[in-house]
Amino acid sequence: RTLDEAPRTPSDLQDATGASRSAVHRSLAGFEERGWVHKAGDARYELTAAGQHVVEQDERLARVVDRSDRFSEFLAEFERADDLPFPFDGEVAVGTRTQPQAATEFFVDRLPEAPERLRGLCPVLTPQFVRSFEPVVSAGTDIELVYHEPTVRQAFEAYPETMELAVNAPNVTTVVTEDPLAAGLTLCDGAVFLGAFGGRGEFRACLHSTDESLR
Repeated sequence: RTLDEAPRTPSDLQDATGASRSAVHRSLAGFEERGWVHKAGDARYELTAAGQHVVEQDERLARVVDRSDRFSEFLAEFERADDLPFPFDGEVAVGTRTQPQAATEFFVDRLPEAPERLRGLCPVLTPQFVRSFEPVVSAGTDIELVYHEPTVRQAFEAYPETMELAVNAPNVTTVVTEDPLAAGLTLCDGAVFLGAFGGRGEFRACLHSTDESLR
């Protein structure tokens, strides 16, 4: 990558990388044999077109590895992980034994109170989730929510007044499906939330992103 900035002598590369003289010469010999570098004069080496491609792909791989590390816990929890356009960017929260509500609190903290438009797939409905949507409903946001039928039934039994308010609000469209929802999805203006849920309906992990590839 150091050669990507400008042609360098072996001594320059030693200073820039901290590698030994023998390691630098060995690497340059290998790169030259592969056609990635060539001597530009004055003992300097520079990248060839092929070498430039190698550097670009190496940088891309570094980004992929970095994001794999950052999102590994979320991807392990998210049932539709194979469908995601990796690599993507964003921030995540994952519940733990000591902080089981971490994903829920993360979602509630980042959900705007008065977005222009909101679309969501809701595998579960907890009291905290319902309360988080109350300001959005009251703000007149154009809302469309898709629920699994048992989820709606359980929510009406648990907190009927709040559910009646949400369902009867003129700005809320509710779609009930008999098909289970494998994951949570909320599209809110320019942001996307992805939610991973456990077998008992617990909110395990949440991703918040403005990455266009996820929308």
